[in-house]
Amino acid sequence: MNKYKNLLIAILTGLLALSLFTQPAQSAGKSKEAKAMEYLVCLESKLGIPGGFDLIINSAIRECAKYRP
Repeated sequence: MNKYKNLLIAILTGLLALSLFTQPAQSAGKSKEAKAMEYLVCLESKLGIPGGFDLIINSAIRECAKYRP
């Protein structure tokens, strides 16, 4: 019975260690490429709005600044 208990503890410890080391950190930031794509998608979605061209560009840049790489 003691061997089974030790085996079970070893397996559970191994699974815990595996799960801790295979998941990415929550604080990991986005890559520059990902941020650039988000910025591009945001700008493209904002530039489809009808209106004055200068007004649209300034507004789109302001609204998409949080995605700028």
